[in-house]
Amino acid sequence: MAIYKFNEVLNDLMDYFILGDVDCLMQYKIENDLPDDLLTEFTTEETGDQVVEEGVIVPMIGIENYPYTVYFNLSDDVPELLKPGNELQHKRDGYCLTVVNGRIYLYTIPYLRNFTKEKVDLLKKYKHATIELPNGFYSVTILAGLTKQTLQIKTESGQVEQVEDMEPTFEFLIKPSAQKPDFTADFTYPFKIEF
Repeated sequence: MAIYKFNEVLNDLMDYFILGDVDCLMQYKIENDLPDDLLTEFTTEETGDQVVEEGVIVPMIGIENYPYTVYFNLSDDVPELLKPGNELQHKRDGYCLTVVNGRIYLYTIPYLRNFTKEKVDLLKKYKHATIELPNGFYSVTILAGLTKQTLQIKTESGQVEQVEDMEPTFEFLIKPSAQKPDFTADFTYPFKIEF
């Protein structure tokens, strides 16, 4: 299994990230006859809790407006955020994830406001923090903090220099599970990263 890295992942000016298989969410919406405005549905009805507990989405709140480095870690190696020189600030487990269409995405709240086939197609086209995963159940642990990243910057003279800097980072430790793991996480936990 591998580790996948994505740079410059944005939260679209909302303090929220959502991890999940968007086709699984669409299937859930259709089967439960939910409205297109899933944001209002999930924040005013119990379906919001149900969709999280069933592993359809993994919600994360308290996300500051930064560009993030994101890792999807499917390996048994030491997580990036636990390696020397990096700074772990949050570690939360107890999340479950259901995959029905072979792919997960890290996406943002605006997509839930009008969750239609057209909106999902746009999400699939433009969200780059995505990986293929075999269908099934997964347990998820979320790590957050700062990782040392090498950035390329262009100087005034036009030369490209490499600079090391600490970047806000999320790392998802994703492990397959023979059956749906119990959901034990606190989805009101804020993932604010401090510099």
